[in-house]
Amino acid sequence: MRLFGGSGQPLNTYGQPNLVTLEAGETYIFNSNANPQQPGQGTGNAGWYIAKPGRYTAFQVQDPITGIWRGIGDDTNGQRFSYSDGFNYRFANQSGCAVAATVTTAGSGYTSAPTVVAGAGSSVWKAILGPCISTTITVAYGGTNYVYPPAVIIQPPPTGGVCATAYSTLSGSVVSTITVTNQGAGYSAGTPTVVLVNDPRDTTGAGAIATAALTGSGTVAAVICTDHGNPITSGTVPTLTFGSGSAAATVLMNWGISTYAVTTPGAGYGTSAFAILTAAGPSLVGSPSYTNPDIQDNLVRVRNANIWVPTNSSGGLTVSTSSVFVDGGVYRGVPSAIISAATPSTTTGVLALTMGGFTDTSFITPA
Repeated sequence: MRLFGGSGQPLNTYGQPNLVTLEAGETYIFNSNANPQQPGQGTGNAGWYIAKPGRYTAFQVQDPITGIWRGIGDDTNGQRFSYSDGFNYRFANQSGCAVAATVTTAGSGYTSAPTVVAGAGSSVWKAILGPCISTTITVAYGGTNYVYPPAVIIQPPPTGGVCATAYSTLSGSVVSTITVTNQGAGYSAGTPTVVLVNDPRDTTGAGAIATAALTGSGTVAAVICTDHGNPITSGTVPTLTFGSGSAAATVLMNWGISTYAVTTPGAGYGTSAFAILTAAGPSLVGSPSYTNPDIQDNLVRVRNANIWVPTNSSGGLTVSTSSVFVDGGVYRGVPSAIISAATPSTTTGVLALTMGGFTDTSFITPA
């Protein structure tokens, strides 16, 4: 392991570049011992590194149970100090790509998982059948003397499934209810074990018992994206076609606003000024058949765009080389434009948005 030195000691890149530029859809598994002078060398070497993802790039780890890649850390693209095993940690610029799906029709009677094919973008998908955890976990005994709600740990499904999650609530000093936040998918027949683990600050709580039941056997409980494919710039959310049965799912994109066109200039925004374009929505189509936000909505962490739109001599919106794309944002689908300006408009302008991805640069250095 390499470590930074003390005061006055410069950082050392050990012969590596410290910037990585990824086009939309591109990924990069960081290998802290790789030698750029010898392509292919060092694959799988482990090490410590400092990483700062670009605005549209995520720092991800591969989920060993589900098989998908999950983001690490918060959404601020802040600097992180982390250890890489050389295989399962990566930078991923998923802007413009399909990354998740919400099951809107679970179907019935499935004995094997159907194939799932995307209509555009070459993304790769996998359906996972139930059973999953019921939305109700029964508290068989509330225990005694709890000071803080204990953590709820649910037995995971076999590899290839989706873990269920839940949290507990106290009434006085006993566990009164358990709320399911993710029902999971791919569980085997039988009753999964539920364990209540004390908060480290709680030295007196003990004895609570909870039991979970399964539901949804023979249905599609989840659809996961195992490869986000290529960016889609058509503005059309790709459809998912199932090889059998009646299941259906809606794709969630990781889109940003790449360009805009002025449909109606509007007026009164102020002359020779800038209006600010942000965007809202859209609402997801349909209702989820099962509660699994951590492999659906939460894989696309929406961020509003910040685009400066110039105005013309009449105070209307226009398109010119002076437009400034501070941030194209992150959206699950095609949003609706929102225009704000220091001077309230007398006629509202209308913009047509083009969605896509962005080339992005991230910083890395061995530690």
